[in-house]
Amino acid sequence: MKITRIESILVGAPTPGVGLLSNRNYHFIKVHTDEGITGLGEATLESHDSSVLGALKDIECLVLGEDPTQIEYLTQKMVKQLFWKGGVIKGSAISGVELALWDILGKSLGQPVYKLVGGACRKKIRAYVNGWSGGSLDPAVVREKAQIAMAAGYNAFKFSLALPVWQVNDPANLRKIRLVSETIRETVGADALIMYDGHGRYDADMAIKIGRIFEELDFFFFEEPCQPEDEEGLAKVASKIDVPVATGERLSFLPEFKRLLTRNCASIIQPDIGHSCGFGTALKASHLAEAFNAFVAPHGPMSPVVTTVSMHLDAVIPNFLIQERLFLNDWRNNVITEPIVVKDGYIELNDKPGWGIELDDELCKAHPAITPYTPQLIRPDGAVCDW
Repeated sequence: MKITRIESILVGAPTPGVGLLSNRNYHFIKVHTDEGITGLGEATLESHDSSVLGALKDIECLVLGEDPTQIEYLTQKMVKQLFWKGGVIKGSAISGVELALWDILGKSLGQPVYKLVGGACRKKIRAYVNGWSGGSLDPAVVREKAQIAMAAGYNAFKFSLALPVWQVNDPANLRKIRLVSETIRETVGADALIMYDGHGRYDADMAIKIGRIFEELDFFFFEEPCQPEDEEGLAKVASKIDVPVATGERLSFLPEFKRLLTRNCASIIQPDIGHSCGFGTALKASHLAEAFNAFVAPHGPMSPVVTTVSMHLDAVIPNFLIQERLFLNDWRNNVITEPIVVKDGYIELNDKPGWGIELDDELCKAHPAITPYTPQLIRPDGAVCDW
């Protein structure tokens, strides 16, 4: 069997809300073979569609004509053979291809991918919902949105407040974060899990102040309190607050995860299978985390394809914690032939070959690519802030 073509499919998938969440295109990859088996992957990187398309064009010469079942060999070729190993842009392009190769392997053997790497060690996957609040800052709206998400089967909730922030201390922002946090806790109850995504907006001192609020409300974890490369800042936050720190969604290579763990930056790592050069790297990072008694909560607020792929990882690693899932109560949930269903906070695995899903090609065609949008946050002094 040989690889004959790599196909990119962009699907416009705007995010409902108040303009504080990103509108993106889903970037699906199909790898075609001369035996008629086609593999499905995803390389979505918000607001960087053209960059990933360019990276794919650069690396496709390394895999065309090759045996798609030689996954590790081809991954090493894509990473190493053009000298520049790249960052998240190249990592996303490699991921899209690598994921499709696993799908081909599973289909060729008639087995789901999770059975090819040790088999499932759990029957269903615990999930949390992200994007459910639409980015709202209004407690009444947040309360209503939380109730809708609860009715959809979720009992674990992550949120973020896309606000420009002052360094070290920002009392006005701290009050807003406290108000929304208290509203969510009051609405979802004492037993529900709540997580906050800092998007790396804060320096360590400000993040510690925010973490103190989350301590009072028994939050499950604090994601990206500082930028992922600020390992000293992450370690400082992790040592000063009684809430687990999670990070890793922007990383692409194993040594980056090693530094997080050896420097005590986080007790939860969040590899994104669509960015970290694929399933294989995420699996290696998960085993590495296990050696440090750390847990894995894969990042995945994109399409149902990445969520489904991530569940194959979740199924096989002993240190799995919880799976991210974007709140999709519209057509986006149906871009795959086996739409994801959440029941009582869990998602069931299916046992079909490969990833167990295919794209609904007609639905994808009905939603052509859009101009992506990521909010731009500016402080009152005109300084640029991280979104």
